[in-house]
Amino acid sequence: MENRLENLRIEIDKLIMEKQPDEIRYYVSHLYGVARFCTLLAMKRNLNAELAATCGMLHDIYQITDGIMDNHGEKGAERAEKLLNEMNAYNDDEIKIITTAISNHSDKSKVQEPYDELLKDADVMDHCFYNTDFPIAEREVFRYKNLLIEFGLTSV
Repeated sequence: MENRLENLRIEIDKLIMEKQPDEIRYYVSHLYGVARFCTLLAMKRNLNAELAATCGMLHDIYQITDGIMDNHGEKGAERAEKLLNEMNAYNDDEIKIITTAISNHSDKSKVQEPYDELLKDADVMDHCFYNTDFPIAEREVFRYKNLLIEFGLTSV
């Protein structure tokens, strides 16, 4: 049986390897980190781990391909949809879940659909756990604190 997630990783790795060495390190670390946190959160929240990891692998695709952070969620959703359709391995419902999560992942203040929330939280986890000596971004503090509570790492 073909493994969709591994095939997707091959496609993403091709895009990453076109970058400069410092960007390669960042994207490999961040995308794979977010994908792993997505998997962990999906298992904890009884969601599909493969779809969750797919969201994580693709969430910054626009930033990788175009080098632009502005509006990268919405534009990334379009880029992800194109790639997923080209792969011809995901159905329309799965693509909708993935692209909606990607489109919404930058707005950490809103509570949205389960995969949207999962991706936002995984992104925050990767930012905050990359180096615990780094300050936590103000826009991520609330989610980070809630994640620590969810995982029993701190109390209210």
